[in-house]
Amino acid sequence: MKRAAHVTAAIYIVLMAVVVTYPGLLPFNAVRPYVLGLPFAFFWPAVWVAGATVVFYLVQRAHRS
Repeated sequence: MKRAAHVTAAIYIVLMAVVVTYPGLLPFNAVRPYVLGLPFAFFWPAVWVAGATVVFYLVQRAHRS
C-alpha cells in the first residue's frame, strides 16, 4: 500500500508540473471565464495545488496504517 501511494503521488506531481507550466497551460491561458472570482489561468494551478494537498494527505494516511 505504501509503494502504491508513493507511485500515485509521483505520477500526480509530474502530471501537475506538466499541466501547470508553459506547455500544459496554453489551452487554458485566458482571463475569462472567471471561476470563484479568479481568472481561469489562476484558478487552474490553484486546483492542482489543492489536489496535491489531498494526495499528500492520502500518502500520509498510507504511512500511518
